[in-house]
Amino acid sequence: MPPHRRYSLSPTPTTHTRSRTGAQHRPRPRGLSTADKACDERPVEGPSRGELEAVAVRAGALALARFRRVAAERKADRTLVTEADREVERHVVGELGGRFPDVGVLGEEGTVREGRGPLRIVIDPIDGTAAFVAGLPLWAVCIGVLRGAEPVAGVVHLPALDETYSAGDGVAWWNGRPLERLGGELGEGDRFVLAHAKTHLRHRITYPGKMRSLGSTAYHVVLVARGGAEAALLGHAHLWDLAGPGAVLDAVGGRYEYLGGGRVDLGALIDGRRAADYILAGSAEALAHLRPLIGARA
Repeated sequence: MPPHRRYSLSPTPTTHTRSRTGAQHRPRPRGLSTADKACDERPVEGPSRGELEAVAVRAGALALARFRRVAAERKADRTLVTEADREVERHVVGELGGRFPDVGVLGEEGTVREGRGPLRIVIDPIDGTAAFVAGLPLWAVCIGVLRGAEPVAGVVHLPALDETYSAGDGVAWWNGRPLERLGGELGEGDRFVLAHAKTHLRHRITYPGKMRSLGSTAYHVVLVARGGAEAALLGHAHLWDLAGPGAVLDAVGGRYEYLGGGRVDLGALIDGRRAADYILAGSAEALAHLRPLIGARA
């Protein structure tokens, strides 16, 4: 197995970022001291794939200890949250935020920290909280690293299934084995597409194969990257749903596209907003085949 490389980038002279509220941060004021300038010119390092895996496994053990032993609450947007979500996010922020103080951090449960350069760690502490609360094993700890809007490394760890998907240096891995790039040929026989839980209410579908919903956006995406499903139809996702698995998908030649057409710009979701449309995940050939087969219900 090749060594894990950290991501090192020199910050651009002025970097404008947005908070979860959408407010733009002002650029650094003029008049920096010589020491400040020297500090600001140092390359910014981010976590390697191996470091992301190790942190996700430790965080997953915390969540697994609370699995089927925790009550749920409703957030303002009516989605579920548990103390396990919060504990996992605190753990990941504590480990990676402390180790990489110059890297920005964004977490689903409220963490927002601006960085000194273009790298940002994006955390979904438990993707599939509804499944977690229901006692189903299809939930994941997700951590992604973005360089601007580009996913450069990520991990999706499913503790209850003992499965770990990760990517870095342009290569994707599943439980320590490299994944092959997605081919242009569409599968034959028992084909299926993974879809969000309200597909039957929102869409009219003429896809000839099967539709499956497993409860975790991230798991849907990495199963596509693994070649287990032809594609995935995702709901109106947030950045934290997409960043970690997006690195795995990107490394095998897959992509995110909006159902209505056009590539998904992850940078546009950094302020915490939901994606404006449903999202397709898969190879370019699979998405071109699938898009005409999905319409809106009247």
